[in-house]
Amino acid sequence: MPKPAKPRTITLNGVDVVVLTPEQHAGLASARRQLGGAQAQVARMKLDLHRKSQLLGEAERILASIPADGIGHLDCQLDPGRTLPQLIADIRAALPRTPDAQARP
Repeated sequence: MPKPAKPRTITLNGVDVVVLTPEQHAGLASARRQLGGAQAQVARMKLDLHRKSQLLGEAERILASIPADGIGHLDCQLDPGRTLPQLIADIRAALPRTPDAQARP
């Protein structure tokens, strides 16, 4: 298997220019497409995380706005033995972890 050709550099009008082989150019274009795809995936994940965080905040606001005398009525509609703090904890547990909290390889 032949060694990959090294890119050549030339100076053109005082600017260093890299001359790539067709294979190197194709490899660079492929890497750019892969990077663009990865950036789009990260953007979708950030948007999804933001939406879920907003949903959690809205659920907490709604639950916090329930008057004290209405909590007893709501508790009877939850599964037996479950309380509102447990419901909020379950909502938080269902949301994906933030990237900072995940272990890095």
